[in-house]
Amino acid sequence: MNVALDARNTYENFVLEKDILYFRVGEHGLVSFHGKNYHIKKRMTTEQIQVIIADKSFFKVNMDCYVNTTKVLHIQDGKVFFELKGNDSKFTTITKLRQHRLKELVQQQQSDKPANQG
Repeated sequence: MNVALDARNTYENFVLEKDILYFRVGEHGLVSFHGKNYHIKKRMTTEQIQVIIADKSFFKVNMDCYVNTTKVLHIQDGKVFFELKGNDSKFTTITKLRQHRLKELVQQQQSDKPANQG
């Protein structure tokens, strides 16, 4: 029974930078968070939305969608992939104008990783 309660708490109290692959900001403060195996919708205030949009871990890929740059595995053909490509992969679309910049950010983070870990 404790396992079920722990899973529910993790689901409700996710860590934005660690657990969320991308999020979409909708009308009237409704934000859809997409994790590896779940999707959560939360109503947020304008101030709360401004805080998550300003988070440097996230990059705006189109009008209403922000991706977690540390979770991006591949960018191709106007799509940002978060898992291995295939039928079950998680992805979202990206505008052509922003695709090049996101690729640069992801490559920079990957090259900075070994330096920060060592």
